Amino acid sequence: MEKKDNAIKGEDEGRFASEDIYRYFRFGIFIILMLLLLVATFQFYFFAMAAISTLFKYEYHSLVQAGFAACVIAVIVYFLRAVILKGK
Repeated sequence: MEKKDNAIKGEDEGRFASEDIYRYFRFGIFIILMLLLLVATFQFYFFAMAAISTLFKYEYHSLVQAGFAACVIAVIVYFLRAVILKGK
């Protein structure tokens, strides 16, 4: 009886170890993708500012840049709110 219990415990430990490895792998992939997203977001922001400078007259640069920054902030707040509410 004791050998059977030890065999069951060994199977459970092996299964939990493989689940932990899979969870760590998914977490690592998540971190890598988030870093890539962060880099792409910064690049998009600065290229959009450069495009604004090219497309609009000098007098309107600040106004259009402020509007674009406000839109970016609104989108970020919306997504953060969705993430926070999903976590609860």
